[in-house]
Amino acid sequence: MKRILLVISLVFIILLIGCGPKSINSEDETLDSLSVRWIPYYGSENVAFEYDESQMLFSGAGRESYFENVRYMTDQGFIGQQEDYYANLERQDLIFNSVSTPYFIKYHLERNKGELGDWDILRVSVGDGDYYQNELKIVTFETDNSDKGENYTFKKEQVLNGITFDSVYFKKQERRPFELYFSKRYGVIAFKVSATELWIIQQDTIN
Repeated sequence: MKRILLVISLVFIILLIGCGPKSINSEDETLDSLSVRWIPYYGSENVAFEYDESQMLFSGAGRESYFENVRYMTDQGFIGQQEDYYANLERQDLIFNSVSTPYFIKYHLERNKGELGDWDILRVSVGDGDYYQNELKIVTFETDNSDKGENYTFKKEQVLNGITFDSVYFKKQERRPFELYFSKRYGVIAFKVSATELWIIQQDTIN
């Protein structure tokens, strides 16, 4: 009888261990150094875009780095008890505001954790005030290849109003800004606010 109880106890302990999370890390998690390079600005620059003979100037509001305490894993446990695990994950934000219009350009880079691994996501958006936005979501680093909801089309070469750009990520939608174009080298390179109004980064900015 004692032997049976001992076996049952051992099985119970093994099940408890086996049902728990495989890896727990509550230390600060920083962005991968290569991910940080996907935002090609320090944060205080001025960036100009052109359409026809008009110019739209954007001014950087500073690049901010901070940590956010995020729940990255939940363990249901063998006996029905739930336990949540948190970690401080790094984020970086940079916003360019238009000097004369409601438009803004926002770069948001974040570290993420999960049961399958770690990954960094870059969110690039152009918007008109608080409502109208177009956003690209690009995974810049990952330790697994699961679906993380990326939303873009990629072209090795993209011609915009006669200007050729290399390695371009873009997204089109049915409301303004209708089109958004991004390259790792220059950041946002163009955005379209009407059927014909495509604003392209000024040549002085990219040379």
